Amino acid sequence: MLVFPFITRYSSTLFLISSNCREKIVSCCSRCCQHRSHHVKSTTQMSELSLESSSCSEKGYYSHDRDEWKTFSTAELGSGGCYRLGISAVVPRPVAVITSLNKEHGTVNCAPFSYTGLMSHNPPLVSHGICLEAGGKKKKDTLVNIEENKEWVFNVLTDSYLEEANACSEALPPHISEVEKTKLTTLPSKDCKTPRLAQALVSMECRLEYLNEIKNDAGEHTTTIVTGRIVRYHVHSTVLKASNGVGNRSPVVDLQKLGAVGRAGDITYWPAGEGKAVSMKRP
Repeated sequence: MLVFPFITRYSSTLFLISSNCREKIVSCCSRCCQHRSHHVKSTTQMSELSLESSSCSEKGYYSHDRDEWKTFSTAELGSGGCYRLGISAVVPRPVAVITSLNKEHGTVNCAPFSYTGLMSHNPPLVSHGICLEAGGKKKKDTLVNIEENKEWVFNVLTDSYLEEANACSEALPPHISEVEKTKLTTLPSKDCKTPRLAQALVSMECRLEYLNEIKNDAGEHTTTIVTGRIVRYHVHSTVLKASNGVGNRSPVVDLQKLGAVGRAGDITYWPAGEGKAVSMKRP
C-alpha cells in the first residue's frame, strides 16, 4: 500500500516517499517515466535512492495487482469508521483556533477545529465544519456564538501555543472561558467585537456569510458548515517574508517562520515546518 508520511522537493521534482520501501521512489510525469537517480535529503540523513519506473504506467500511475487495493463503502463503515478513515486520509488539515463571544455571559470561548479550509480569495472566504455534541443533540458553544453574533476570529495554530490550543478542546460550560483557563491572552480586533489570540501569529476576523446544516441519512442534524468572509488579517511582522514587508499590497507569510501546525489521524498533530508528527491527547 502506498502511503506518504512526508513529502520532499528536490529541484523541481516532487517525490512521494513510501514508508514501507524508502529505497524506492518513482517520479511520475504526465508524458513519460524514465529511469533516473537522485540524492534526496530527509530530515535525518542524505541517502542515494534509486528510482524505478517498472511500476509506473504511461500516464504515471502505479500499477498494482487488484488484490493490493482495498475499497470501503462509507455506508458499511458507518459514522465512526468514516471518521477514523477520513481524518487519517485527509491530511494535513489546517487547524482554526476559533475565538467567539458568548452573548449571555460575555465570555470569550476558544476551541480548535480541523474541519477547516480557505474556500476562495475573491471574496476571501473560509469554512469550518462544526459537528454537534452528544449524538447530534447539542450545539457546541462556538457554533451558538457564531449563530448569535454573526462573527468570529480564525486564529492560525502554530507550534508556539500548541499545548494551550489543544487544551481548549475540553468541553466546558459556556460561561467558562477556555482562554482564561489555559492562560492564553487576547488582543482587540478592529472590525469585529470578538478578540483575537495574542499568541497567534496570524489571525483573521470573519463575518458570517452562510450557515449550512448537514443531516445524515436518518435526517438528523449532525454538522453545521459555517462560511465566513475574512474582513481583516492580522499578521505578525516576524513571519512576513522580507520582500513583502508590512504595508505591502502583496504580503506573504513565511512557512518556516510561522511554524504552522496541522492535524492528521488519531490524536496526531503535524507541524508543517519540520515535517515531524506530534501526538497529543485531548483533555
